[in-house]
Amino acid sequence: MAGWWPASESTRRDDVRELAVALRDKPGVEVVVLGSSPGGKGVVLVSAVTPESGLHAADLIAEAAKLVGGGGKAADLAMAGGKAPEHLDEALSVVRGRLGIA
Repeated sequence: MAGWWPASESTRRDDVRELAVALRDKPGVEVVVLGSSPGGKGVVLVSAVTPESGLHAADLIAEAAKLVGGGGKAADLAMAGGKAPEHLDEALSVVRGRLGIA
């Protein structure tokens, strides 16, 4: 099961990562992608996946990360930062497309 949560304006990047991991660890959830513009300055994208999802967290948000000017690498948890919060909605739309979520 893939979950989708809209972008938030958390004040700390670590809060977004911790929330993604907590949501991913709930029963039945295999994929979580969160996007935030902490304080309206810059962007953080976080992807957290389970091994059962068959997805690579960094690959999932790679194209979206480029839109906001960042990148990430890990297989099960990826964070990407960027300097273009005006592209956050577009970046999250790209990820929704990759997951087949309208």
